[in-house]
Amino acid sequence: MGGGVWSAATYSGVTSSKIRTGTTFGYDRSVHSSGVYKAHEDLDPKKLNKAGLNIRESRDSTEHPNSLPIIVAFDSTGSMGSVPRVMQQKLGTVFKLLVDKGYAKDPQVAVATYGDAHCDSVPLQFGQFESDNRVDDALDNMFLEGGGGGNNGETSNLLLYYAATHTETDSWEKRKHKGHLFLIADEKQVPIDKDHVREVIGDKQPLLDDLSNESIAKAVTEKWHVWVLLIDNSAARFQRSHEFYANLFGEKQVLIVEDPNNIAETIAAVVGFAEGTDRTTIERDLTETAGKEIALRVGKTLARKNDAGPKVLR
Repeated sequence: MGGGVWSAATYSGVTSSKIRTGTTFGYDRSVHSSGVYKAHEDLDPKKLNKAGLNIRESRDSTEHPNSLPIIVAFDSTGSMGSVPRVMQQKLGTVFKLLVDKGYAKDPQVAVATYGDAHCDSVPLQFGQFESDNRVDDALDNMFLEGGGGGNNGETSNLLLYYAATHTETDSWEKRKHKGHLFLIADEKQVPIDKDHVREVIGDKQPLLDDLSNESIAKAVTEKWHVWVLLIDNSAARFQRSHEFYANLFGEKQVLIVEDPNNIAETIAAVVGFAEGTDRTTIERDLTETAGKEIALRVGKTLARKNDAGPKVLR
């Protein structure tokens, strides 16, 4: 729902200690140790809310009257499992940029993962929208399966289907202001069908008549700005993933990430830029919070995609 306030002190005292001692992502370790592969209860895409509905909600409150929902969707296949770990290490930077620097008035972040529904045991995980340190808890509860198959693609479309049909936000319903969905990807999508939707999410019948990649993309972009943070590795180049996602969402929505270690800063910068902060200010803030080298890299990404200036997505 997005209650509570982010505490830098709590993050510094609790999470930083766990990172130093190597005790983060405990759920992932326990699942791999047990051999019983399943999503944590809090990230299970079949989980119902107190009203018995399968919905993830971002709502306004006295603390957060102008909630801005943000979904960060990680690829849990193969070698991409390191990215959520880096994100956790940089959560403090992300919230400093979003909140302290004013890139988003009241950010509410939901973390998620996707894999390959054709072969993975846990092809989808989806957390709640949070405004406080529970974002950190959700990262800690992720299962990084490391699966995927040799079918030249993954099912990020299943995650996008969930975002299109199982999220409700006051930002959209009250203000017609789209949230931001960041899809961290390297491979293109392979098709899903109604059996995947039923088995993974629990919908007896799909909530979209058409489950084609194009139909799902159209549905999710009705209330979300979808940003594809593309890891331009050999698989992406072989599958021509850049072209694939550009055809689905538009060229300016596909951002090439040269270094996956900079994804956290890129997410904060893109939100800030899309919500009206100018690129010069963002580069200055990044230099202050993350260092000049990262500021230059992220600045280049913004320059390549949005030279027209801020608020281009309104």
